[in-house]
Amino acid sequence: MIEKKLLTLAGAAGILLCGACFLPPPPEHAPLPPVLAAVHVIAIHVEDRTAGNLFDPLVMSNATASNFNRLWKEFPVRAVAFNAGGPSDAALSITVLRKTASCVPADKGHQFCTFELISSFTLTGADGRILRSKPEERSKLGIRLKGDSLPETWNSNPFLEDAGYALATTAGDKLLVLVPAN
Repeated sequence: MIEKKLLTLAGAAGILLCGACFLPPPPEHAPLPPVLAAVHVIAIHVEDRTAGNLFDPLVMSNATASNFNRLWKEFPVRAVAFNAGGPSDAALSITVLRKTASCVPADKGHQFCTFELISSFTLTGADGRILRSKPEERSKLGIRLKGDSLPETWNSNPFLEDAGYALATTAGDKLLVLVPAN
């Protein structure tokens, strides 16, 4: 009886040891640039300074912050919308300077539209010092729309969510240079 218990215990220990040896390594990422070493929370504010069809800055700031956290979850930097009221180590101001749209008809009353947002990105530290800046970056996205209601699209949920994703990607890739290690 004791032999069976010892054999079972040895088998369980062997499974645990072998399982731990063959687990994939934890995800690795490149270290943050030195200028961002003390930044853990970034407050994001997105502003639309284009001529027309303006989007809601609060909704776009929330969409960009949530997409940033989803895209860059393996990094120690988190994002919140600027007016969330919580503490932050830095503020990321994204100013959309120009928006373009190009649509092509698709099937059954739909169209596929590609959008390009040309924006400036400025990351400012809590002390007011500019940590990083990109005066003009391009963010692209595509959406399948029903009908031809392009003017209404700029404040639609699909556009705001996808535009927030595109802006968050650009912020991580081009401004903060968040890249996985090879």
